[in-house]
Amino acid sequence: MKFLKLILYYKVSIIVFILVFFLAGFFITESLYNANQAKYIYCFTSDSDDVSLIADVDFYDDVFKQIEENNKKAETDSNYKKISYAKIDYKAMLKASKLLKKENRFEFQIQKKYFPNIVSSATGKVNASENRIKNYFNLILSYTDYEATFQEVRLEQNVNPWTVGGISAGGCTIILFLLLLGYCLYNKESIEVEDNQVVYKSIFHKSYWKDSIGFINNVKKMCTISILFACMILCKFLPIPSGFGSLGISFTYLFFGIICWIYGPLCGIFIGFCSDILGYFINPGGIFFMGYTLDAMLAGFMYGICFYKKRITFANCFIARAFVNLFINVGLGSLWWKMIYNLDWDAYLTYMSLTSLPKNILYLLPQSILLFILFKAISKPLASFGLIDQRVSENISLF
Repeated sequence: MKFLKLILYYKVSIIVFILVFFLAGFFITESLYNANQAKYIYCFTSDSDDVSLIADVDFYDDVFKQIEENNKKAETDSNYKKISYAKIDYKAMLKASKLLKKENRFEFQIQKKYFPNIVSSATGKVNASENRIKNYFNLILSYTDYEATFQEVRLEQNVNPWTVGGISAGGCTIILFLLLLGYCLYNKESIEVEDNQVVYKSIFHKSYWKDSIGFINNVKKMCTISILFACMILCKFLPIPSGFGSLGISFTYLFFGIICWIYGPLCGIFIGFCSDILGYFINPGGIFFMGYTLDAMLAGFMYGICFYKKRITFANCFIARAFVNLFINVGLGSLWWKMIYNLDWDAYLTYMSLTSLPKNILYLLPQSILLFILFKAISKPLASFGLIDQRVSENISLF
């Protein structure tokens, strides 16, 4: 009975952990294992006995010099047509490639990571790996002296990431249930949660929302919010490259979380709205879209209900960041990106699965840890200034 109560009590955390383990298994398989172990095989036939040029770095150097010279002439001379090609690290690609011969049929093996699916910036359509490989090596072979006929492109040694993700999620579920069962067997004390003006068990209290709206009627509170808001805006314009295209990371969420921790979800909605609107006017070179304003408001609301008048735990920090990273950044953010650029669903899914989701999964745990450490570090100073209750500052734990 106690075991079931524990499962129901931690149901949200359990679901989030299962989801994270599934996504971790999926993307570790797809982005690490498959990227390096899976191989695309470019197959072609040729009457020539020696087609080693296709694996010769010096030949590639010469080909791309000719292409660049042609493209420069195409800018001023209509007799020349510009040649487009995939710009990849061909020197690294060739080091790990293999050229095999079967009678007059040749197979050139390339690691999967060098030819991912991409979204065309011109049309918004997905340019599939197989098509990119075909065009790339057909172009390379056109600069050789021997006749070559393209046959096919196929993928080998590719592990199904959905299966691995499912195994990871299943393993996570078993481990979590065993931990909860062990807790029930060796801990006789029942779980109790305070439900008063300091820490609420549920947000469905009239007094909870009455306290939350109080941020607008106190000059001291508005001054504190203004200082934290200024730090938040400053961080907004100091992004750090994430390694995933144009997506960056910043420490804005730390100050955002502090504001919502002290003043609640309604203040979080207000600050989210102001940060997006004011951020655009400070830096009008960006894109203004009401969807991103909604994202900021939802993030503030989520931080508020996870931290305001709650016992601060690492689980709370993780749940809040998981909601922001997965639902807001990945789900809604990718959808707004599609709507802004009027792209098709293939482009949306490719962008979401290859750029947005890996980035947000990778940084989810570090961001959660950093947020928890910050709360732990500043809890006593905030309590000494009367911004949070002393009992809250003394009860910050992992779970």
